[in-house]
Amino acid sequence: MKLAVGIGLIVSFLMQPGPRAPLAPAETLLEPAVLRALATQATVGDATTIAGSDPAMGEIAITCVPERCTGARDAMRKVQGAIASKAIDAPLRSIRLVSTIDATQAPRLKAAIHVADTTDRPLQVIRGMWSTAGIGDEVVEVFARHVAAGVEARPYEPLGQLPLDPFGVSTTTVVSNPSMSSQVAATVAAQAAYFLATLPNGGAEALLSHLTVGAHARLAEDGRKAVAQMGPQQRASADVLIMFGQAIDREQRRMRSFERFMPSPVDPMLHTRIADMEKGITSVWTSMGITSAPFVPPAERIRGRGGEDRRVPTRRSAGPIAPVEAPTAFLRFDHPDVILYELGNFIDGVRSVSDIRDAVSAEFGALPFPSVVDYFDRLAARGAITLR
Repeated sequence: MKLAVGIGLIVSFLMQPGPRAPLAPAETLLEPAVLRALATQATVGDATTIAGSDPAMGEIAITCVPERCTGARDAMRKVQGAIASKAIDAPLRSIRLVSTIDATQAPRLKAAIHVADTTDRPLQVIRGMWSTAGIGDEVVEVFARHVAAGVEARPYEPLGQLPLDPFGVSTTTVVSNPSMSSQVAATVAAQAAYFLATLPNGGAEALLSHLTVGAHARLAEDGRKAVAQMGPQQRASADVLIMFGQAIDREQRRMRSFERFMPSPVDPMLHTRIADMEKGITSVWTSMGITSAPFVPPAERIRGRGGEDRRVPTRRSAGPIAPVEAPTAFLRFDHPDVILYELGNFIDGVRSVSDIRDAVSAEFGALPFPSVVDYFDRLAARGAITLR
């Protein structure tokens, strides 16, 4: 009898579950069963809209260039198929396949995931522009690294993204090579779109933590850039301070964009939590050693340099601002048209000409101040903006 009891205790002990394996980062956002469903779902049908349960919560766009929509269509088919098979629930927000701009529909979008079909590079993530930094970058990076190890995340470059930034919509791009990784890219886009379309959800709390970790990772990239610009003697120029200060401001805007996905009014405790997160990442400012002065938000900073232009540009109408001819000084950049586009994106009726110049300089490289002033003067003369 004692022997039987002893054997029973041993068997019971051996059958006890061991320590729980840590979840992958993506599994903190979506349940493993949902991740698997979207990864293994066959691409069937031809869905262009997946209806959400609450039209008041806006929409998520999966975008593509016309005639190059293989990856984007496959992403839509994965989500639609998984819902139809009851492997996942219908989302809160609608998910829409978009290849052209509809000015009446764009304001409803909360975020966009662009799938760029290309034949000359592997799977990559291209982050959105600084003017509309949003949580989509973080979400797509987490899922991309879950689906394919070693995925590279790169700063913005033009790959056919739709001009949604003037409407306040951030776009994260998944680069898809149809001959190598179209299904992988479709899985990343499907998982990211579905997660964003279901916020607030069980992964919302984890996303806040990911945003803090991701902010430090991205600021580390900017920090290396600052160190290189300072040279061997590590002397910080005004351009270095502008770049790094604007990078911190970018990450703070990304954190604030989380509230766009929450029911209104935003919970005061959540608002306080995000404000604390924003304050927390400013510690990087002094820990870098580039300055001992405390961090001051770019909007509140007094520059004191000659030629300050405090005029505030205001749009005449919503949507993209048609550019005038680029200043000659801009032609040294790889994509001067992108710089003109971003100058327009930062026009919000609050930032001054100098503020906008600093923001775009931080993103793409130092812009000559007189050239920026001249560009805004010509936009005003054409009637595209007002300057006050």
